[in-house]
Amino acid sequence: MPAAAPTPAAAAMIPPFPANLTTLFFGPTGIPLPPPSMLTPPIRCRSVRRALQAVFTPEELYPLTGVRSLVLNTSVEEGLTILHDAIMVELATTGNAVTVFGWSQSAIIASLEMQRFTAMGGAAPSASDLNFVLVGNEMNPNGGMLARFPDLTLPTLDLTFYGATPSDTIYPTAIYTLEYDGFADFSRYPLNFISDLNAVAGITFVHTKYLDLTPAQVEGATKLPTSPGYTEVTDYYIIRTENRPLLQPLRAVPVIGDPLADLIQPNLKVIVNLGYGDPNYGYSTSYADVRTPFGLWPNVPPQVIADALAAGTQEGILDFTADLQALSAQPLTLPQIQLPQPADLVAAVAAAPTPAEVVNTLARIISTNYAVLLPTVDIALALVTTLPLYTTQLFVRQLAAGNLINAIGYPLAATVGLGTIDSGRRGIAHPPRGGLGHRSKHRGPRHLTDSRRHRRPPTTVYRPRQ
Repeated sequence: MPAAAPTPAAAAMIPPFPANLTTLFFGPTGIPLPPPSMLTPPIRCRSVRRALQAVFTPEELYPLTGVRSLVLNTSVEEGLTILHDAIMVELATTGNAVTVFGWSQSAIIASLEMQRFTAMGGAAPSASDLNFVLVGNEMNPNGGMLARFPDLTLPTLDLTFYGATPSDTIYPTAIYTLEYDGFADFSRYPLNFISDLNAVAGITFVHTKYLDLTPAQVEGATKLPTSPGYTEVTDYYIIRTENRPLLQPLRAVPVIGDPLADLIQPNLKVIVNLGYGDPNYGYSTSYADVRTPFGLWPNVPPQVIADALAAGTQEGILDFTADLQALSAQPLTLPQIQLPQPADLVAAVAAAPTPAEVVNTLARIISTNYAVLLPTVDIALALVTTLPLYTTQLFVRQLAAGNLINAIGYPLAATVGLGTIDSGRRGIAHPPRGGLGHRSKHRGPRHLTDSRRHRRPPTTVYRPRQ
C-alpha cells in the first residue's frame, strides 16, 4: 500500500540551517553564468543573506544545448573542478562560510562534490562552514532520473547516470523538487508510459519554473518522509504542481483548450500518479533519502483505482461545465478585417527576398537538418548498443535472485521508460536561448562554442568578488 502522505513543513524549517556569509549561485543547463535577474526569486532568497556570487560553469548537455555542445560528462567534470575551487577559495578566508545553490546540472555537480568531500576525510571543510540548497536535482535519491536507472551509461552520448545525491553528507542540505519535474521527479513505474510522457513533458513545462515560485509556494513546501532512524542533515521538499504538464499543449488551444484539459485532467491525474505509486500524489511517497530504482508496478488495489477514476470523471465534467459557463458569459467580439491598400501590396513586393537571400536560406535549412539529424543518430545508436546490454543485465540479475516475473518485467519497464525519455530528448534538443533552466524572463547569456562537443573547455579560474 502507498505510504502515508507527507505533511507540510513549518516555514522555519526551510531551509533547515542558517544562511552563510557567502552564497555561490550556479546556473542550470544552458545558462553557464546566471544573470542578475536570476538572483532574486523566493527559492533563491531562502539561502542567502549577504554576499551573493554567480559563478560560471559550462552547463552544456549535448544534444539539448546544441549540436556543438559539450557532452554531459565533460561539462560536469569541468563544472566540478570550478565548484571545488570556488568553495576552497571562499573558505580560505578566515571566518567565512558558504552556501552552494545548485539547479539542474549544477545540482549534479554539487552532489558529486559532496562525494568528493567524503573521500577527502579530514581534509574536507568543516560541516559548520558549508551547506547546500539544490533544486531540480537529477540525482534525487527517490525520483531523480539519474538515480531511477542504476548503473546505466550511454557511451555514444558520454552520459553517465551518476546515481543518488549522498543522503549521509555531513553538510546541511535542502533539496526542493517541483512535482512532475521529469528530471528530478521521474516515474517510479515506467511501464506506465502515460506517466513517463507526463514526466518528459515536465522537463519543458515544470523543470524550467523554479524561479517563478512565489513565497507562499516555497513556504508551503511539503517535507518528505525519510527512513526510520534517519538522523542525517539533508531535508527533502516537494512543491505541488497544479496542472499536469502533458496537457499544457492542449491548454494552448484558444477558447476550447482549457475546458477540454480540465475535463481530462482529473482522470489523467489518477493514471499519471499511479506511475509514482499512489493515485493521489505525483511523486513517490516512500522514503526520500533511500535510493529508489524503477519498479514493475505499484501495489494499489483495483477498487482504489476504480473509485479514483469515478471521482475524477465527475470532477472533470463539473470543471468542464463551469468553464463553458464562464465562456458563455463573456461578450462575443468579432475581429475587424481591414483590406490591404495598394501601397501595402507594392511594399510587400519590394520586400520579397532576393535570389541571394533564397540561397542563404536554403543553406541554413540544410545546416539545421544536419544539426537535427546528428543527435538523432547518436541517441538511436545509444539505444541500439546500450539498451540491449542493460536489459540483459537486468534479466540475469533478477533471474539469479530467483524472481522470474521481475526478470521479464524489469527489462520491459526499462525499455519503455528509456524509450520515452529518448523521444522527449529529440523533442527538446534545441531549447530557446534562455536555456533548459528557465525560458521566460530570466534569460542567461548564450554560451557559444565552435569546437568539437567532446573537447575539454579551458580551465576557468574562479575569482571571488572583491
